[in-house]
Amino acid sequence: MLVQEVSREYGNRVQIAVEDLGASPIADRFGVDKYPAIFVDEALVARPEDFYAWGGPETGKYIPWKDIANRRKFQSDLRRMLDIRFAGGTVQSLEPTRIASAPKQLPSVALIDLKGRSFRLSELRGKPVIVELWATWCPPCLSTLEHLKQLDAKSATVVAIALESKAEDVDAVVAKIQPQARIAMGTQPLRDALDGPPAIPTLLVADRNGRVVRIFYGASPTLYEDIAKELARL
Repeated sequence: MLVQEVSREYGNRVQIAVEDLGASPIADRFGVDKYPAIFVDEALVARPEDFYAWGGPETGKYIPWKDIANRRKFQSDLRRMLDIRFAGGTVQSLEPTRIASAPKQLPSVALIDLKGRSFRLSELRGKPVIVELWATWCPPCLSTLEHLKQLDAKSATVVAIALESKAEDVDAVVAKIQPQARIAMGTQPLRDALDGPPAIPTLLVADRNGRVVRIFYGASPTLYEDIAKELARL
């Protein structure tokens, strides 16, 4: 709705760009590691915490986002900033947030797979590792689990960690899809180590030494091609 309104009001004077979290240079530059974040040109004008608490205090100026009054306030603020730009003025940027906390190494957090075996992601060595953080209620996650079955087992170790899901629902999904992956239930220590994560699905790609080389948030249209490119580099 917002995009439609902006397009209707400003026409071709405004170019709207939507970038995937984890693959956005400007988001990286500002240390933005959650969503949504709004930029006008190179200025950060709304942080993720303005819309959702993300585990912190609910002090954002558009919280609760579900309230129509807050959505209208954001629309009004955005129009005001666009008008400033069209009048030749400069939009004041917010300060960068904290540096994005993507882990440099797979976390050393104890997990238990569905066969009752204990393991740590940090102990997986010898070939690249793909970690999918998923949920049974998330259709893109299930599609990704299906796709990862196509990977050559020699090319990567795949671990699928279920979040926000009941054990019986995970068992049902595994029985239906039969993913070629080590399946485990997520824990709070793991979520803390991964800073949320801010989106489901989230996929981590690590090299054979456990160094995280890429994180994919959500399920972009080019997700599978991007995963293949990362594996080809490792």
